[in-house]
Amino acid sequence: MRFSEKKTPLPRIISKGNGMDWWARNTKSIEALAAVVTVFIAVAALIGAKVQLDRHDLIQREQSARDAYRAHLALATAQPQYARPVDACSLVQSAEGGAYVAFVDHLLYSAEQMLAVEEGWSATFSERLAHHSDYLCSEFAPYIPVGEVGKLVQRFGTDSCPADPSC
Repeated sequence: MRFSEKKTPLPRIISKGNGMDWWARNTKSIEALAAVVTVFIAVAALIGAKVQLDRHDLIQREQSARDAYRAHLALATAQPQYARPVDACSLVQSAEGGAYVAFVDHLLYSAEQMLAVEEGWSATFSERLAHHSDYLCSEFAPYIPVGEVGKLVQRFGTDSCPADPSC
């Protein structure tokens, strides 16, 4: 028997030629499939929006941290007597003590902002804090219990503060 002699009918999805019967029979399945596809597209859009918003938030926080550090550098340039005080103990107790404390607080704020968004800045801020060790090791030092800056200041105190502070 030759292959061309045997004719096997092919299965047909459409039975009457116009295709309307198939659509009519499968309407509920098609609607269900369309609903499932719509849900998947909506979920994908929500996930995409969340990822995009999170990325935008990170970019904003990074820019804010850089701006805070840049502002601190400008302040240090404008007020070098606060950036590298000769005698921080006397400075804290002088009429300029409030301005000096605000300067160090601004440094700590800059550190808090930067350490929250980028790694590798601890050494830079530890170096900046070293100029204020007399103040940071004194009874006048700010207490920062939490966060990356809290850890940085605690590590600084452990590594740099003498047993008997000078102020």
